[in-house]
Amino acid sequence: MAIIKAKLPLSFDQERLAEDAGLFRPDEWVPHFNIHNYQGEWSVVPLRAVKGAALSIYPDPNAADGYVDTEQMSRCGFVSEVLAALECETETVRFMKLAAGASIRRHRDYALGLEDGVCRIHIPVTTNPEVDFMLADERVAMAPGEAWYLNVNNYHSVENRGSTDRIHLVADCVVNEWLRTMIENSTH
Repeated sequence: MAIIKAKLPLSFDQERLAEDAGLFRPDEWVPHFNIHNYQGEWSVVPLRAVKGAALSIYPDPNAADGYVDTEQMSRCGFVSEVLAALECETETVRFMKLAAGASIRRHRDYALGLEDGVCRIHIPVTTNPEVDFMLADERVAMAPGEAWYLNVNNYHSVENRGSTDRIHLVADCVVNEWLRTMIENSTH
């Protein structure tokens, strides 16, 4: 049976994460491309992207030239330390913001589970108690600085009913033995 979620035994300095996320002007946050899946503001700062497509905000399973750090990543002092703690190759890495009052409709992503060889790690940067992240019809409460594996092949949705933005650092990671073992041995 596939693992749906796992709180990983990693934690990161929330203030340093927030400092990095705060480096970007409002016009540097790119609106999410799937405009039919959300209401309000859902935006992204790409930190690693498909080579040759620095403003690409989504993973591309056919990226023949691989992934590279963007200019935005070069401004971040702490994100590179976070990624180094993930002892695996990363593909797309992004700050993802769901503004206060915004919501993401129930949807699924594809080929982003442990069993697919590439999986998604969420690290909350800023959040509030009024954020409801639902995965496979179960609420997942994530605190700033925690690291979570979320199998987004399952239906998920997010509502930010709070008065502050929710920002996550989201990394799509190539599964290796280190990552697989950590996820399998974590709290599900």
